[in-house]
Amino acid sequence: MSYKAGTTVIVTKNDVNHVGVVLDQFSIRKQPMYDVMLENRSVITMLNTSNNNNIYINRTLTRNLCGTGEITTTIPYKHLVEHNLLPEFKS
Repeated sequence: MSYKAGTTVIVTKNDVNHVGVVLDQFSIRKQPMYDVMLENRSVITMLNTSNNNNIYINRTLTRNLCGTGEITTTIPYKHLVEHNLLPEFKS
């Protein structure tokens, strides 16, 4: 499953889960990669869904919590896009 910009996801970072929103989705060697802004407003670039990494999009938690609407981000993604307020970052 690929995640579109604006989608709420759960990011696992060193065994701690964080809520974030996808800012961008792109491919490197046919592997989908994502730029994600966490709720503390930090941005993680070049993130994927492989749990072999220390930081990854947790597909299971994202599907079970975000997919059902139990968890949504507090990041006003649409407002940030409309007013060109997204943070500048390089991936």
